Amino acid sequence: MISSLAYAIILMGCSDDMAMCKEMVRDQRVFATLQECERTEARALQSDVALEIDYPVVASKCAAAGKKFAQKGASHIEG
Repeated sequence: MISSLAYAIILMGCSDDMAMCKEMVRDQRVFATLQECERTEARALQSDVALEIDYPVVASKCAAAGKKFAQKGASHIEG
């Protein structure tokens, strides 16, 4: 069976100890594989969008993308 999963980058604002994180923005680009998404994460963390997040720590994660990803996000998160 072929998987229809796709992945997107989520940027989160976190407390210093990373105990609390809040989703801030989702990249509306969709990646075909988790590996492709993860290769783009480092650039996302250095992007203007990430630098504007007013939290002590900014983190990212690649998550399975669904229809709700189109509801909130930046068209591209890149530097």
